[in-house]
Amino acid sequence: MIFTTESQRQSTEKRFNQDKLKSFLSPCLRISVVILVSIFGLAGCRPAPLIVPSYIQNVGVEVFKNQTSYFGLETILTQSTIRAFQLDGRLPIEDPEKSDMVVRCVIRKYIEEPMFYDPKTNVVLQYRLSIVYDLASVDQHEKRTFSEDADRTHSVFYNTPNYAGAITETKDQAIARLGEDMGRSIARRVLEGF
Repeated sequence: MIFTTESQRQSTEKRFNQDKLKSFLSPCLRISVVILVSIFGLAGCRPAPLIVPSYIQNVGVEVFKNQTSYFGLETILTQSTIRAFQLDGRLPIEDPEKSDMVVRCVIRKYIEEPMFYDPKTNVVLQYRLSIVYDLASVDQHEKRTFSEDADRTHSVFYNTPNYAGAITETKDQAIARLGEDMGRSIARRVLEGF
């Protein structure tokens, strides 16, 4: 009987110590987790540093030159790029003739490729839209090219309405999405270098 009582006493002490440890660690652990999440969460909230020189205070986007047979593509892509610079907000948009830096783009190719077919009817279910373009940003103060990329390619995929069960969109919606994505990419390339 004494042996059983001794083991019960030890288990009671053990439980008491565990409860005491849990009650101490619980608030400390919570506070530590909150602090770590705050530190790591706030560390990623600042934009990447600009690679443009400090004397460049604004940017202008010229109307893109369209060397393809797809009419209106230059308007969609120019407006999307201007909107991307406005949303970024680090450099204000200015008229290209008055700006410190000008972004120029030449659309070389517009490619629409069928990617996925219905095996029974041979109807196209998915397309890939690609644009091949040349990009240059020109420093107006020093009259030199700040950055230049030739034959850059940007693509998006879209599913046709024939693709049952998939999220579908029209070709015009896919081109608008391509323009928005390409505008963000151009703004990031000009301002951040990648």
